[in-house]
Amino acid sequence: MSRVILFLMLFALSGCSGVTESTKSTGESLGNSIIEMMTYSEEDENGSPRKLEEITKEVTITQVWQREVGVGQGEHFLKLEMVLFDGKIFVADREGRVTALDQRTGKTLWEVQTDLPISGGLEAGYENLFFGTTNADVVALKLDDGDTSWTSQVSSEVLSIPRFSDGLLVVRSIDGAVSTLDASTGDELWSHIRDVPALSLRGTGSPVIKSGGVISGYANGKLVILRLKDGMQIWETSVAVPRGRGALSRMVDVDSDPLAGERYIYAATFHGGVVAVDVKSGQIAWRRSEMSSYKKMAADWASIYVVDVKNHVWSADQNDGSINWQLNQLENRQLTPLTKLREYLLTADYEGYLHVLSAFDGHLMGRVSIGNAAIVAAPIIDGDLIYVQDVNGEVTALRLVLPTKTDIED
Repeated sequence: MSRVILFLMLFALSGCSGVTESTKSTGESLGNSIIEMMTYSEEDENGSPRKLEEITKEVTITQVWQREVGVGQGEHFLKLEMVLFDGKIFVADREGRVTALDQRTGKTLWEVQTDLPISGGLEAGYENLFFGTTNADVVALKLDDGDTSWTSQVSSEVLSIPRFSDGLLVVRSIDGAVSTLDASTGDELWSHIRDVPALSLRGTGSPVIKSGGVISGYANGKLVILRLKDGMQIWETSVAVPRGRGALSRMVDVDSDPLAGERYIYAATFHGGVVAVDVKSGQIAWRRSEMSSYKKMAADWASIYVVDVKNHVWSADQNDGSINWQLNQLENRQLTPLTKLREYLLTADYEGYLHVLSAFDGHLMGRVSIGNAAIVAAPIIDGDLIYVQDVNGEVTALRLVLPTKTDIED
């Protein structure tokens, strides 16, 4: 198995008791071993990143601004994602620095040093910015100046993005607990606790909130919907079943954020492929076993888009799972999750390239080198601007430029 996959693994916490020092320090104690497993080895031929080939550029990507913002996440496996809100872009780093930038210019509007080991976030809502830490803290900062609104504790380290809806904040921690807090005070309203397997991927999918329900996947291959207002379980289904003799082959983590449509919920699993689950009944409608993944999926009105464990990119029909196309030219390049922009798909890689694919047939339409550092979070879009952040904290705003009629004729 390639090191690209192996770096994600950890021995998960056992039990679901309250916060203890051993629980809160688990993420920190595993830091060195995870960094070592993230290192690419030329001897690992099966995991060798594919070299980039020449392509015919059909679109141009131009830089609008670029800023160094904090120290990023480095080689730590964290889920630190920027968030856009009210003309601002908010950025956090692993050392606790949180910064607000003007979206159009990149100018710093405010910056605070929390001195917290931020590991999950960011999310915005209810006049606050939310994140989680390796110490099991959930923190709310005021959007206008970064002052602390409140701090609360959950059961263990937070490696997912808290989700805000209807005045509530839903937080998933690595011990399997889903906690819902009052977004204005941080008071816990309810908590849903589940056991996690002895061996699982390091990381947890972020909960998805839709139509009054909280959708969450688990390391045991289960997909669950809870009622947002009180945590009552609506249904549970197994989207992947452990198979094989070895512990690694039996890992069926649902580490990708579920993708909620009107008819189906789509779940990607580590060894079980991608499944479509009926929203009302929890019954599996279709499965594509060849698309195993741990990365967040993208979608439009007709298709879903998946980056699998080998970094092949797939498009599948939402209704029946039939394959529209597959691209393997970016194999093992440690791609970010996909972002949909009109008729294009965006993804970045470990060498700092941003790639543009056709959503229609998957062919590569353009690329740009943003820097030398890896990019691990999906690009984010607002209007005509694209924002990416590398692991060293550099934030870049870009614009996708379509060719003019004259360019095509030339």
